[in-house]
Amino acid sequence: MGNDGDDGVLDRFLHAGAEGAPLARGRSETVRRDPALVALSEEHQHELAHASRLLRAAGARPEGRMAVASAYLDAFFSETVEHFRREEEILFPLYVRHAGSTPVLERILREHMELQGLVRSLRAGAAAGEITPEALRTLGNLLRDHVRLEECELFEAIERIVPAAELERVRL
Repeated sequence: MGNDGDDGVLDRFLHAGAEGAPLARGRSETVRRDPALVALSEEHQHELAHASRLLRAAGARPEGRMAVASAYLDAFFSETVEHFRREEEILFPLYVRHAGSTPVLERILREHMELQGLVRSLRAGAAAGEITPEALRTLGNLLRDHVRLEECELFEAIERIVPAAELERVRL
């Protein structure tokens, strides 16, 4: 895994392997992600790659925009919807039991809904044969910022406040 070729976002979000071993986060930083969260973090890496492609495609010709939009639509409905479900039904309730509802969690839930709405609009645009650069920019920026928020704030808070034994029992 390495740089996504755009702004190095993926380099900053490499996560621990199955045993929690540290991997490079950036040039001088390391992240040690709890094994219970590794799968979601790896999925976040894929989402960051999609965000980067969406942002790059905003400057592409219409056929390039359509190809990238179609690829993301396929990924969203086959992977991301399930990712959101596991977060919302398993991980977030665990967090709430220990921290209560927080502004960060409320924002993340709002962003899940906003991302779903943007993807549905993108799907309508694809069906009409018109993917605008702004649609790709808006979705790509929100997706990138959303993943960063989950990784840098929520997951780190979960690792701090949820007892390790309880987190270990989680099946994500």
